[in-house]
Order: sequence, then C-alpha cells, then structure tokens
Amino acid sequence: MVRIAKEFFKKQDVREIRKANIIDFEKDCEKKFSWKAKTLKNNLDVFKVFMNYLKNDLEIIVKVPKFPEIDVPIPSIRWIRSEDQVKLYEVVPEGDRPIIGFLMLHGCRPGEARAINCKDVCLDTQSITCHATFSKNVYRERRKGRKSKPYIIAIHPEMWAWIEDRVKTAHPEAFLFANPRTGTFYSMQAIQGLWDNVRAAAKITGLRLYDASRHSFASQLANQNVPTHKISWLLGHSTTKMSEKYTHRDLESLRADVSKMSLKKGQAVTRLSPRDKGDGKSL
Repeated sequence: MVRIAKEFFKKQDVREIRKANIIDFEKDCEKKFSWKAKTLKNNLDVFKVFMNYLKNDLEIIVKVPKFPEIDVPIPSIRWIRSEDQVKLYEVVPEGDRPIIGFLMLHGCRPGEARAINCKDVCLDTQSITCHATFSKNVYRERRKGRKSKPYIIAIHPEMWAWIEDRVKTAHPEAFLFANPRTGTFYSMQAIQGLWDNVRAAAKITGLRLYDASRHSFASQLANQNVPTHKISWLLGHSTTKMSEKYTHRDLESLRADVSKMSLKKGQAVTRLSPRDKGDGKSL
C-alpha cells in the first residue's frame, strides 16, 4: 500500500493532503485494481494509519484528513445445526475424529487447533490455553489478529477422556492433534483434503470446515440464548462486535420467540397502544 500511495501522490507534501486528495486516491485505486470493497477499505485503512503516525508520533501534520466511508457488504456466513454436524462427524475417518470433533465442539479456528501442544493443556482445570496458530504451515507463537491475546478453552466433556489420555502419553512438546498418516501436525493441505473427503462422503458441496465448526458453534449457542459476551469469550474474540457477525438466528428459534406472544383471552398480551386516561377502555 505504501508503494501504491507513493506512485499516486508522488512528491506531494503530506502536509497538503486533504480529503479531496484521499477521494481521488480511492478512485485511482478502484480504476487500477479489481479489489473488492473490503480489500479497498483495508488498503485505505493502512494509509490512514500512516497519516495518524505522521500526526501523533512525528507531529509532521496537524490534522488527519477525513477518509471516505466505504460500504463493505456483510459476508454471507453459512452454518449448520447440531444434527447435521453429527451426520458429517459419522463419516469422518476414526483417526481424524479428534481434531474434527474438537473444532465442532469448541469453535476454535482450525489454524489454532492445529497449533495446540500437549503442554498447553491443564489437566487440573480441564482447560487449554490457546496462544499460537499456523499461518498456512508456518507455526506462529501468537494468535491471528493484532489485538488477539491468549485465551482459555474449557474442554468439552465429550473430548475430555481422549485429551487426557493424549496428554499423559505424549511428549509435552508434541502437538495435541497429530495427523495419523504422518505422525506430526496437520498441514493446511491435510486438513483441507480431509474435509473435502468428508464432504464427498456426505455428498454435500460448498460447506467449508470453518462453516461446519466455528460458524455453527457460535450460531447454535446464539439460538440457545447464550449471551453474546459469553460466545465472544468462547471464540476468543477481543470484542463482542466481532462475535455478532458469526451468530445467526435459526427460523425455528425465532418462531419460538414469536410464539411467546398471544391474543387469546386469559393470556399475557402485549398492549398495542396506551390506555387513554379516564376512558375506561383498553385493548
């Protein structure tokens, strides 16, 4: 982004950049690159961070020009119900069930689950400290996201026996989930290939592992009226705002909420309009 900005602004003094210049820069990017709205916004945000650096750290400029608002469409996020997860889980090869079951029952990101070491598990508290991730096949000692901090995963009862046995019998530095075909961590290609085979066996298309695990985990909890802030903790999000886009209301859940309303005599009815004082009438 710095290179692209340099090519556009050339030798223009940063102290002379105004909102109109930023708008022209945005239009130039739209003309030169086939970026989607989110990519365009991300790149402009990088330039905005640079301008804030000039103002707050170097004190070269007095004011950061206002950047144009870019409307980023909310992505369509797919999720499935628990009964559909069970059907998919049943066609997962036996040796791969631990990692797939863990993803479905804990909502952990696949890259973070692949990076869990046995030493990250606390048997006393039956919990896991998630602090690392894989970027493709490169192990990173921190989670995805600039503000992401380590978070605690409460181990699901259905996973406890397997995890306890694995931790007690494996080296502390070993990965919790080992690929049964290689004996080492699941590579990105291995986990994707595994999920492709599961989808083929279940005869479904378009459903990503992320959809069937993390998205479904959050949405199912939301439909069971688990508070958003708790879902946020379980997902390891730094804010509840990040969790809201992953939670989707099920039609049957909405129908149950609507059914709480009634117009039948003798049942609680929501007042449709306030009673007029002194008229003795009500709805």
